[in-house]
Amino acid sequence: MAEGCYYLNPKMEFVFINKAAETMIVKSKDELIGVCLWDALPSYKNTETYSKFLQAFDEQKIQSFEVLSNYSNKYFEVKVVPDQKGILVILSDITEQKKHEEEQRYYEKIKLIGEMAAGVAHEIRNPLTTVKGFLQLGLHNKDFVNHKKIFELMIDEINRVNSMITEFLDIGKKKPNKLEIHNLNHIINSLYPLLETKALQEDKQIVRNLGDIPNLMIDQDEIRQLLLNMVNNSLDAMEPRKTVHINTFIENDKIVMSINDEGNGIPSEIIERISTPFVTSKENGTGLGLAICFAIAKRNNATIDFSTSVNGTIFNIRFSNSLHI
Repeated sequence: MAEGCYYLNPKMEFVFINKAAETMIVKSKDELIGVCLWDALPSYKNTETYSKFLQAFDEQKIQSFEVLSNYSNKYFEVKVVPDQKGILVILSDITEQKKHEEEQRYYEKIKLIGEMAAGVAHEIRNPLTTVKGFLQLGLHNKDFVNHKKIFELMIDEINRVNSMITEFLDIGKKKPNKLEIHNLNHIINSLYPLLETKALQEDKQIVRNLGDIPNLMIDQDEIRQLLLNMVNNSLDAMEPRKTVHINTFIENDKIVMSINDEGNGIPSEIIERISTPFVTSKENGTGLGLAICFAIAKRNNATIDFSTSVNGTIFNIRFSNSLHI
């Protein structure tokens, strides 16, 4: 059976367990047979799982529910089938299904944000353009020469609002502008002088380790934007004399662009929401940069995953092999 399966007696002791369930529980048959479930897996005691198992046996009714495993960090659909001699437990791994559902919910939110942005962008930009025009006139008016810095500050803030509107629209786009054959290594090399200049100004370093990878059908401008956003984030996360590593390689038949910094890691309180608009650890950040990156990745048939610790963060952008050229 592909599903995990085990049988417990009325004392909730393991009588039988198959190989699939051993893998799911992350314990061997020898460790479990004859042992009470709640002793073998104590973190489930006094939880919904505990209640459902007892309810199934006491009422002799089948119970079905979903649970996130405390031991394998995977989602399982659990079916508890009772009889007078104990309970049969059937486990189905639904981790990928849950992941897909979570992604769908995220992109539905992004779609809504994009639609809202498209709806209000025109109405906001028109008055902003008028205000900016009069400010620029005032900037060159001799009567306001003593207020030049104030005018410049107001114009900069209007430009910042316009930039945010543009970013909102980028998040909500449904498809890339122009798919063409490109190589990630060429895009990285073309941007490297710009990235290196910013790094050197901050007494930091960028190192490339580019593998032999095939071409992809991607939107070059969007991937350039993604790379710029992510490398700038990495540079901002580090102290001077630290290094950002940009790597490309093939893993599990997918082309991967990896960006690894030597910062202090992503704060634990925002890890789960890192791709959500307006979530940021930067004092002056908008929280739109990574949200845009995730949206760009999806439009170019790629996914983004990451790992983080006090020693730094690694972002992996994985491009589907279906687009290899």
